[in-house]
Formats: sequence, C-alpha cells, structure tokens
Amino acid sequence: MLRLAPGGTPFVQIGSDAGLLAAPVAHEEIPLAPGERQDVLVDFSAYPAGTAVTLVNALGEGSARHVMRFVVARRAPDDSAVPRVLSRAAARPVDVGAAVATRRFDFRRAQTAWTINGRPYRPGVPLARPRLGTAEIWRFSSDFHHPVHVHLAHFLVLARNGRPPAATDGGWKDTVDVRPYEVVDVLARFAGHRGRYMLHCHNLEHEDMAMMADFDVV
Repeated sequence: MLRLAPGGTPFVQIGSDAGLLAAPVAHEEIPLAPGERQDVLVDFSAYPAGTAVTLVNALGEGSARHVMRFVVARRAPDDSAVPRVLSRAAARPVDVGAAVATRRFDFRRAQTAWTINGRPYRPGVPLARPRLGTAEIWRFSSDFHHPVHVHLAHFLVLARNGRPPAATDGGWKDTVDVRPYEVVDVLARFAGHRGRYMLHCHNLEHEDMAMMADFDVV
C-alpha cells in the first residue's frame, strides 16, 4: 500500500498494466501486488520548498517501509495539465455480453502444493483453449493473496465478490490481486497470436512452487 508522507496531494493515475486509462483518477493511496503496475503523476506544488516527501509502503517494516524520498527544491512555473481524456480507445464501452465463455480458476493450497483448480502444474496440459479474437469471463478465486498474472491476454476487472471493482482496478490489466477468499471476475481479451501461454500467481515463492497453468489460444 503506497502513500505519500506527509500527505497533501493525491496520486493521479493515468495508466495501468496495459496502457493509458480512459481518464485520470485520483487516489490517496495505491495498493499494488507483485506484478501490478500504475503510471501516476504527483503535483509537488502543494509542499513548501525544502519539504522532504517520502513514498511509503504502509505494509512494510524497517527499511522496507521507505521506498523513495523526494526533496522539493524550489518553486517553479508549470504550464502542464492532465487531459480529461487520456485515451479514446480505452474510453470505448466494452460489451461484456460478447464474452463467449466463462471459466473459473481457483488458486489454492492443496496438501503440500499450491494448485490451480486443485491440480499441480502439468506442462503441456492446458486448462483452457480460448479462441483467438474472442473475449471470455475468467473468474479467479483464492484462499490467500494471489496476484494472478495472465500472459498475452489483457483484461478488465468486472467485479470483486459480486460488487464493483476498486477505483485502483481501472484500465486494461494483465495482473490482478485476488485477496483471501475473494472471487474476482475479469473480461479477458485474446488478441495477438495463437499459441501456448501461461497464467500464474506472481508471489515469488508460489510461482517457484509451480502455481501456474498453461492455456492454448487456438
């Protein structure tokens, strides 16, 4: 969980994992799981010259708590402005009804292994075969914090436990944090190339223990 200390100005998010948002969104704090990315702007004009502003990981301890420090050196004119519309392509409405399938992927510890749908990783045995040029609803569930990363496919977060996604879930993404005993629905778009790809948990110790699965784009 990233915050600025002292506070006084928000983060203005302009991009997510896969590019620009449709419009800028302001956040007082930003939750980021391993593999997630955000492009943000910070307006330091709210701080007097000489102020040291620290980017803080609110969940960290010791040296892991302090991520980066900025020192406001002087006041200077600024004629920049954040456009109200960042990407017309991202602003186009998405037809969720066009999804051709719904699939579930359950990330869970089973006995001594971290599994997807109760199965350890088996190379070359895909759990799904989406068609190139289509979109599907993929439902991720978990027993732990699992940042789910999907190769090739970009997706929109549709819901968390049947409720609207968080403000920080916006934009096309390739990684989403699925929290303990949570169900996250995403609309995944399969564009690019046919072939074999992978989805996996982005927690380092979980992917090291092969919490991953293949899927074939056909």
